[in-house]
Amino acid sequence: MSATSHDWWQRVLTGPAGTLVVGDEDGSAERYAALPRANSPRVVVDVACRVAMSDALERMASSRSSNSTVRSMASSLSPLVSRRKADWSVRSPDPVGTLRSHLSEILGVAVQLSVAVGPPRPNLKPIVRCYNDDRLVAVAKLGPDSHTKKMVENETVWLSALMESPLPEVVTPEVLHDGSFGDSALLVTAPLDLVDDLGVTIGEMPNETLREFLRSRVHEGASVSESAWWAELGDRLGDEPQPLFNSAISQVIADPFFAALEVSAWHGDWSPWNTGRTSDGRLAIWDWERATSGVPTGLDALHLHYQYGSGFGGATLELAEQGIPQAHHRLLHIMYLLEVCARHNEAGALDTPRHKETEETLRRMLDDWA
Repeated sequence: MSATSHDWWQRVLTGPAGTLVVGDEDGSAERYAALPRANSPRVVVDVACRVAMSDALERMASSRSSNSTVRSMASSLSPLVSRRKADWSVRSPDPVGTLRSHLSEILGVAVQLSVAVGPPRPNLKPIVRCYNDDRLVAVAKLGPDSHTKKMVENETVWLSALMESPLPEVVTPEVLHDGSFGDSALLVTAPLDLVDDLGVTIGEMPNETLREFLRSRVHEGASVSESAWWAELGDRLGDEPQPLFNSAISQVIADPFFAALEVSAWHGDWSPWNTGRTSDGRLAIWDWERATSGVPTGLDALHLHYQYGSGFGGATLELAEQGIPQAHHRLLHIMYLLEVCARHNEAGALDTPRHKETEETLRRMLDDWA
C-alpha cells in the first residue's frame, strides 16, 4: 500500500478504531498539516505544536544538511503554517485509541506528534517525534507491514543489547518501550542529546569506532555460507530471482575466497545521517534497524561509500584499512550489491532509479569478474 494513501495514514495515526477525516473539524482534539501536499505528504505534523512544525520544515528544506539559513526560514514559516486550517482531523470513539493518545499513555505526559516518511526506499516507515510543551521527549518508530515490522523488532533487540553492553565511548538510543499499535510494531526511544541531529559529513565518520565494533564481533572459525544472513539472502531476492541474481550467487559460491571470508557483523546503514555528537562530546550512533550478525566483515564500508560517498573506490581503501585482503574485495562488493537488491525487493521498490543503478553496477561487476 502506498505510503501516501489516506488509508495508510489512517492506520498509522488512528489505529483500528479511529477515522482520519479530510479537512479541519471544529473541536477535533487532533488536527494535522500534511506537508508538502495533502495528497502526497512526507510529514504529518500537529498544527498546534509550533516547535514540531519548525522542526519538520527544517528537515524537509535542509535535505539532511545543517544550514543556519534553512533553520531561520523554517522558524519564520512555522507560525504561518501552524495558523492555517488543518488538512486532516482525527476522530476516535476510544480516548486511548489514536497513536497520539497511545504514546501519551506510554510516556506519562500529553504529547503532540510529527510523523515523517521519506520517498520510496527500502526502509520506508513512519518516524514519530513526540513533543510535550514544545520539548522533544521521545522518538518512536512504527512497522506497519511485515517488512518494516521486522526492522523495528530487530532494532529493539540491538538497542536493548547495546544498553546492556554499550560500545566504548558510544551513545545509542535508550529503549523506553517496545510493543505494538494496532497491527504495527512500535519502538519508543529517548531522544539523544545531540548537538545537531542532522548528522555529520562523510569525512567526519568515525571509522576507528567501526573497526572496533567489527573486531569485537568477529565469529572465529565461522563461515559466511553457514550464516542465517546468507541462507536467507536468496529468499529475500524474490520467489523467482532474476538470472542476474542467480548468476551472482553462483559466482560468489564458486569463488575460491568465499570460504575464507571473515564473519563479523554490521550496523547495516553506516552513514553520516545516523551519526552525531552529544552535547558532552561523545559519539552517538542511531538507526540500528538493519544491524545483523553473521555477515562478511566490510559491508558497512561498502555501504557508506556506495550510498553516500566516493563510490567503491573509497570503500576499497576502507576495506584495506580493516585488513581485508584485496583478493576478497570484489567478492564483498557483489555480496553487498545483492543485499541492496534484496532490500529493494522486500520494500517493493524495484522500479526506483536507485534499484536500477544497483542492478547495473552488479551487472558490470559480474562482467568484470576475475
